[in-house]
Amino acid sequence: MNQPVYEKNMDALRKKYPAWANILAEKRRKKRKFDVIAEKSLFGETILKVRQNDRTFYLNGKYAPDAVVERWLALQGKIESYAPIVIIGISNGAHIKRIMEEAPKTSNILIYEPSFELFRREMEEVDLSFLFQPDIPVGIIVEGINEIEKAAYLFYFVTVDNMASLKCYMSGNYGELFREPVEEFVKRIRKHMDDIETGWNTTIRFTDINAKNVFYNLPYLYEGYNTEDLRGLLPDDVPVIVVSAGPSLNKNIMDLKKAVGKACIIATDTALKPLLNAGIIPDLFVIVDGLKPAFLFEHEDLSKVPMVTMTGVSIEPMKLHKGKKFFYYSGSGLENEMLFAISRKEGRDRTLLDLPTGGSVATSAYSMGIVMGAKTVILIGQDLAMTGNRTHADGTFQDKMDEIDADSGEYFEVESVDGGKVLTRADFKFYLDWFERYIKEWKNITTIDATEGGARIHGSKVMTLKKAIQKYCKREFDIKEQIDRVDKLFEGESRKIGLEYFAGSEKKLKEVKKKATEGLKHYEKMEKLLKKPSVSDQELQKALKKVKKVNNFMEKDYMAATVTDSLKAVEYALRPLIYQGQEDKESELLDVAEQGKVLLYAIAVASEEIIELAKETLIPYAKEHPIGEEKRK
Repeated sequence: MNQPVYEKNMDALRKKYPAWANILAEKRRKKRKFDVIAEKSLFGETILKVRQNDRTFYLNGKYAPDAVVERWLALQGKIESYAPIVIIGISNGAHIKRIMEEAPKTSNILIYEPSFELFRREMEEVDLSFLFQPDIPVGIIVEGINEIEKAAYLFYFVTVDNMASLKCYMSGNYGELFREPVEEFVKRIRKHMDDIETGWNTTIRFTDINAKNVFYNLPYLYEGYNTEDLRGLLPDDVPVIVVSAGPSLNKNIMDLKKAVGKACIIATDTALKPLLNAGIIPDLFVIVDGLKPAFLFEHEDLSKVPMVTMTGVSIEPMKLHKGKKFFYYSGSGLENEMLFAISRKEGRDRTLLDLPTGGSVATSAYSMGIVMGAKTVILIGQDLAMTGNRTHADGTFQDKMDEIDADSGEYFEVESVDGGKVLTRADFKFYLDWFERYIKEWKNITTIDATEGGARIHGSKVMTLKKAIQKYCKREFDIKEQIDRVDKLFEGESRKIGLEYFAGSEKKLKEVKKKATEGLKHYEKMEKLLKKPSVSDQELQKALKKVKKVNNFMEKDYMAATVTDSLKAVEYALRPLIYQGQEDKESELLDVAEQGKVLLYAIAVASEEIIELAKETLIPYAKEHPIGEEKRK
């Protein structure tokens, strides 16, 4: 062991990863299946070799390890800004230093070491202290220390924006020495990228659906209510119970009956049907999904429960539900403009509540409870894990849910509520992190985890639902009466304003199409100028000024925003190009022109399609409810 190097490494490690330092110091050495030997290369640097089964393997080469990484860098060519770089194998760290020197500072670098014992020896022989400096933008995964964080690291490091420029460096002989863990890690990377692509395909599918949903659902908003008007409705001593559809809901759903009338029960969309089947009518249910299937809402008591929703959600649940609908902010340009207009008319803020959603219906329901004034939130069915190897409670998507394939590579372990381990997946882990972050931030809120299964939500108090109800649900409170007192969002003169926007939607969409067509011509002219042998700055500035004017319109106009919201597929195609710089100004401007043409052409086509959508939805609604003759429903 090189004692000075080891002490230097451990000192740096303690400052950044103290738990790792403790593991290295305390974990007993196991009998290794290999020996690790440090020696000097021809150029005097420390290199490592592994002796296993009478064979010797040099990590990154014997004679000139630097040449290996230089050859790799030459093959990669330019490393794009924000490119993720995955390095398998730490070895002597020289290759990592070299890659860090060449990579843009904006790159995400993820290092995977498949052997704890090899990592221990690396810490004893080579200077790795540079990896543990506080400002070094790298993530490190070591088998035997933090391997459960693989999915989480990939989730944050490799994204839809940067995955096309992913680079991967495999240190010499790691694939031979540690075949199984390396193959599993590479398989996990591939699956993560497949999941990103699938997710973006879903997003693309959703955005086409989203435009349709918004136009069909705006009339429901016109007849609906504002979630902002529910703010502070609850007394401090009346808790909220958020009911999610995790597998553990089957355990304690019947206990919930004792809380009816003594707590505000908010159901997630998927949990609604099991509650209604159990004879429990929640006070509200939340829906956030643009493609939620209708069968989840097919129940005779559905309309007894007020809905917390937005204009981008599925059309079918909106149609099936005949009760009160409370809307939160969806980001729709047309929706926003209507609400700003009535705010100006009434002299008060009538915009919708911007609910901290956290990406899931359960986190949205949790936020809604806090907005309503709850100081105590009780979670049930919030497993955030595959309790019993299932994703959801029975009676949600199926009467009896199927078991997952625990060996698919999709799942990983986290701490369970009982102190053991339970399987989860990347999206559930993301929601788990959200809960823990907001529980820590909202210090005045007591969060009770009464799920009785699933992942441990740090910061929450764990108890059974029976005990939680006994302790916190003591006061009778008629929540339905309070909800019934809330006025509609569009009242009096405001109703005229809403219908004017509906009736004028076709005209505004035609304006967007016209501007997009004009912008296309400006970009084409700019391309012609740039392809000339020489172009004056005055000519170029004139063309850029016209392009900028069109782009400003697209950025600021509410209907242009509504159209571009439906073009995530085009955005997906263009996003990787945004991060690719060119060597000279002319080439970069040509790229800008090409991307601008693609986007404006898409806007022009989408405008025409949405005009047809407006003719099916908003315009007929305005005609059926003539201004000055509309009646309050």
